[in-house]
Amino acid sequence: TKTNGEEKGIVLLLEPTEKFYTQNSTKQASKRYRFKFLWGYLRKYKRFFVQLILGLLLGSLLQLIFPFLTQAIVDTGIGGKDISFVWLVLLAEMMLLFSRTAIDFIRSKIL
Repeated sequence: TKTNGEEKGIVLLLEPTEKFYTQNSTKQASKRYRFKFLWGYLRKYKRFFVQLILGLLLGSLLQLIFPFLTQAIVDTGIGGKDISFVWLVLLAEMMLLFSRTAIDFIRSKIL
């Protein structure tokens, strides 16, 4: 920044102390504490994590179904000139899309 034609600025200088270099021995205790804290947190919110994992799995399965439904529309519906089948599969895809949107909404609220 220039003030009265002079360049001025602020610098933050960080220098490690001796304590920084001697913290190597406390790493193992710190690791154990982190896992203990994480396990306590997972246990406390177990229901939400189960819902989250189920939502992720269900959302992934719904995404895997769409290519197969599209293939069925092309192979069976269009190939066999069966318009009622095409409408049925399109309706099923629309319901799956709404279901996936609802699952994503619930998952975003949990996170």
